[in-house]
Amino acid sequence: MDVVKRSIQALGGRISITSRPGHGSTFTMSLPLTLAVLDGMVVTVAGQTLVVPLTAIVETLQPEAQNIHSFGANQRLISIRNSFCPLVDVGRILNFRNTQANPIDGVALLVESEGGGQRALMVDAIQGQRQVVIKSLEANYTHVPGIAAATILGDGRVALILDVDAVVSASRGQSLKQEMSLAVAG
Repeated sequence: MDVVKRSIQALGGRISITSRPGHGSTFTMSLPLTLAVLDGMVVTVAGQTLVVPLTAIVETLQPEAQNIHSFGANQRLISIRNSFCPLVDVGRILNFRNTQANPIDGVALLVESEGGGQRALMVDAIQGQRQVVIKSLEANYTHVPGIAAATILGDGRVALILDVDAVVSASRGQSLKQEMSLAVAG
């Protein structure tokens, strides 16, 4: 029971036991309502720390020059096992930088979105994988387009949790500003 008690207390909760002879024991457990844990990949994009939910990531790739192809004015594709996948610069979508990053200098996260299809999200570097506690931005600040929530990392830094579906939608031409106006109206 001591292990259970310590685990619940580590989550910010409480457990109490009351016993009555002949009637049994009652275990009462209280956990914070806002507690939500996410397995995520911690990445860096244009000097910003982001967390990408692991459930969205299919695989990670180190792009090579011969696998990157231009398409149209600003679009790039990456060749993955004899198929082409749109390459999305997360820093550009979130307005963290003004110019497109060189895909060769970064890492591609192959993701699947709710709308179907795959995209390769370009990030500058992968810092690691960890479980993070989700903190709502909307409850404490306001809706931020392309960002699902935030978290506080073990070293005290704040990291934004990427809304993969919003970023993929923005890469299809739907602007994050449109998403924000829909969220404010709804």
